[in-house]
Amino acid sequence: MAASERVPFSATSASVNLDALRALAAATVLLSHWRALLFVDYSELHAHKLLLAVPYIVSGAGHQAVIIFFVLSGYLIGSSVVRNVRRGRWDWREYVFQRLTRLWIVLIPALLLCAVVDGVGIASHAAPLLYHGQVKNYVTPDVAAVRGVREFFGNMFFLQQTSTPTYGSDGPLWSLANEFWYYLMFPCALIAIRRSARWWSRVLHGLALVLMLVLLSHAIVELFPAWLAGAALAFVDLPEIPRWLRPVLICGYVPVFFFFAKAHFIPATLSDYLLTAATVPLVLCLLSYRSASGESGWVRLARRSAGCSYTVYLVHVPFLTLAAALLVHDRRWQPGAGPFGMALGV
Repeated sequence: MAASERVPFSATSASVNLDALRALAAATVLLSHWRALLFVDYSELHAHKLLLAVPYIVSGAGHQAVIIFFVLSGYLIGSSVVRNVRRGRWDWREYVFQRLTRLWIVLIPALLLCAVVDGVGIASHAAPLLYHGQVKNYVTPDVAAVRGVREFFGNMFFLQQTSTPTYGSDGPLWSLANEFWYYLMFPCALIAIRRSARWWSRVLHGLALVLMLVLLSHAIVELFPAWLAGAALAFVDLPEIPRWLRPVLICGYVPVFFFFAKAHFIPATLSDYLLTAATVPLVLCLLSYRSASGESGWVRLARRSAGCSYTVYLVHVPFLTLAAALLVHDRRWQPGAGPFGMALGV
């Protein structure tokens, strides 16, 4: 056990597991939007409903995958914040610079790409109803109305949901505002309650937290507990989970995850909190793999997939929307061999 504890976290199987989970979450979001933009809803199927039930369930959990992102982000970013504060190395300038660099290095090109791709789609006149939000899916807003300069810079500075809508067709940008403000809210909360901090610092950080809680949109604030649940793991000693129990817990999480994707009788926020409560044990389970990961095809796949997951998350919807406009126009496909083949090509 002592040897495993000396393995840096980034070289452990636990790190690979979290990378794999992040990549799977991104793939789930992509799959969800792919299905919604290209194929009719389950209630509109003309045939083979029983055969298609499982694919529609699997491709309908995009929002739930974002909750996984929040929990993972809370653990990874929250842990680094806690370490720096405890060691007396906290520096707001360095922290904000690192977070903004990490976010903007993909976000700014993604916004520019969205502007170009949406412009091509609108100019093509292939799907005027789609780009005006009149095709029945939960992905596409009135794109033409939300691609102005105000929306561009509002999303660049993470004000979507609070003072601007998400930019253009890039609906997944909503969660990026959540992430950015959680990055600021958590250190403020931590310093405000830290007894060793100076009283004036605690007061200032407490006031900053209250201002954010009051001024930010309700949609951002209400999901902060999901992020906090991940950050809370930084304060506990990771439990020892028996090797035989780990695959049981991981496999048991899968039906729970998809249950909440379809449990529409549960209020949305409550459903998100319950899924968060189920995701925390999953993360603990994945973190219990503390041995060195070594090198294998699986490790390389997990690392590379996780490495591009943020980019995929931010850029896939504008491209999928354009593909839907050019191939499907204003009516989505019924599932079939031909449409499915073209959709796989997309």
